[in-house]
Amino acid sequence: MDAHEDTPRIQVLSVSDMGRRRRWTDDEKIRIVEESHRDGVTLAEVARRHEISRSMLYDWRYRHKLGLLGASMPFMRLVPMDSHTDAADALSSTTPLPPVMTIDLCERYRVTIPVGFDMEAAARLLNGLVVSK
Repeated sequence: MDAHEDTPRIQVLSVSDMGRRRRWTDDEKIRIVEESHRDGVTLAEVARRHEISRSMLYDWRYRHKLGLLGASMPFMRLVPMDSHTDAADALSSTTPLPPVMTIDLCERYRVTIPVGFDMEAAARLLNGLVVSK
């Protein structure tokens, strides 16, 4: 008599893991990034300890270096303007609290940068902005 005759042909497996995707708060990401910069630890060790991929940790480190991780910076506004609309009228209902720096681009867009905004980030944004006519 063979042992396989007594085993059921269909085996039901229960799934208890709801997936690998997790949500990390910015504070948790910053703590993990700072841990990865400590002397004597490797990035791979930190990633393995927190069960995240090395590429995700590299991304978090890069964003942290640029000041994009955990920073509560306000967005810069980009307001499309009609050529027949006066610039003052276009922003009258959405005028931010002063002081701000306002940049007009090709008489079509206006970028308003609030005080305290990271000027290096603003420069990167403006350098990467393509305004089509």
